[in-house]
Amino acid sequence: MLHFYRQLQPIKVITFDLDDTLYDNYFVIRAAEQAFLDCLQQLAAIDITDWQHYKQQLLQQDPIRYEDVIVWRQTAAAQLLKAQGLKDADIQNIIQQSMQLFVEWRHKIDVPPKNRQFLTELAKHYPLVAISNGNVYPPKIGLDQFQLILRGGEHGRAKPHPDLFQQTARHFQCTMQQILHVGDNLVTDVQGAIEIGCQAVWINNQQQSLFAFAEATTLPTLAVAEVTDLAFLIKN
Repeated sequence: MLHFYRQLQPIKVITFDLDDTLYDNYFVIRAAEQAFLDCLQQLAAIDITDWQHYKQQLLQQDPIRYEDVIVWRQTAAAQLLKAQGLKDADIQNIIQQSMQLFVEWRHKIDVPPKNRQFLTELAKHYPLVAISNGNVYPPKIGLDQFQLILRGGEHGRAKPHPDLFQQTARHFQCTMQQILHVGDNLVTDVQGAIEIGCQAVWINNQQQSLFAFAEATTLPTLAVAEVTDLAFLIKN
């Protein structure tokens, strides 16, 4: 599937979202969350409802700070354990063990070989950048094709804020229009990229209509079913 909504302009840099763009994140994130909570429950007998409450409370108090999802997770766990009366040293130890397990499971990702091969070929023609609001480190899942890795919260404001797109333009000394961003989310990826002046590819792997998304207010440059549909970008 290849559907153009706007005319594609010359490209200098291609940026990619990670989760649900280059691989299916559905089961991975749930397994990682479960491993994290199982560890917390084993070490401190936490209540899942309390955990969810602390996470939401923090996000409401300071949404910008907790765009860094790792800081958000660690802070929520620390406050929950503190409320249970645990000592600081014990809290630190429990969080360290739980986070280590979370990160391990978070990177048990199966990247489709054809996507991996496509990125390798594409990287011969364009600088590639990973721009993600998540916490996956691409080299840990075998994706070493990116010249720059930017994560929302850690390196700047999370998408759809323009910060990470602007950093990319400065890094490669290009205009915003010369950046093509590829992602599955119509708000954080497509709207975020288009509104700052980049071009955007919507990964529509369910082949749904744009009209099915009430939150979608901006058309992408083009839509594809999967990243390998962008093979036409590879220069002969």
